Amino acid sequence: MIITTIYYELRRNFDNNLITCSLFLDLSKTFDYCDHEILLDKLFHFGIRSVSHKLFSNFLHSRMQCTEIGAFQSSHKRISCGVPQGSVISPLLFLIYINDIKKASSFHTTLIADDINLHMSNSCFNVLQTIANLELCKIDHWLRANKLSLNYNKTNFMLLTLRKHNPASFKVIINNHNISPEDNLKYLGVLLDKKFSWKPHVQKVKTQLSRACGILSKLKHYTTLPVLKVVYKSLIHPYLNYSIFN
Repeated sequence: MIITTIYYELRRNFDNNLITCSLFLDLSKTFDYCDHEILLDKLFHFGIRSVSHKLFSNFLHSRMQCTEIGAFQSSHKRISCGVPQGSVISPLLFLIYINDIKKASSFHTTLIADDINLHMSNSCFNVLQTIANLELCKIDHWLRANKLSLNYNKTNFMLLTLRKHNPASFKVIINNHNISPEDNLKYLGVLLDKKFSWKPHVQKVKTQLSRACGILSKLKHYTTLPVLKVVYKSLIHPYLNYSIFN
């Protein structure tokens, strides 16, 4: 799984005494902001042409929207951006739209839908800061070219290192916004911390399991064993089984 891949790569950087700057981007309403013309150009680039391309063009362009309040209805307007919600093919169209962000910079880029992780490593704090900010300018250019925007308040970064002292002056800036540094961050349901101690995640799991065990303890007086097994499978087993590193 993706978390395992990221973990082993960052762990390798730890073993080589490298400092890693890891950024977690939060895009604003990405499914709603996919520009139809840009998406159609990307589909053409990937070989979807002729009748197939026209089919996708009709699928995207022939959609209208209006606002209705009680008996009042606004005029209809054509939807010029966004992939249709609830459509089976929409997630794939979104992935095609966003996939080339990997080529926009020299960051190692991991994509899970609109959850984007960027990271790079170096042995020197100053060099890492300079390169990371230069590459973030390229990411910002890609976002602007694709008419997407970051939620700066929810975009964070971590410095992952075994070194005892981190420079407080280390700054990550994109489009004149200072990105906030964090000691631990939640990514794909896992709490990562800058030392990879796993203590925040273990504490989170312990808290969840404690609550679930309390529920089971109360339920056992009122229900049957099969029902208790269902509750266990729902409230306990997923936390024990998720993101196990083999």
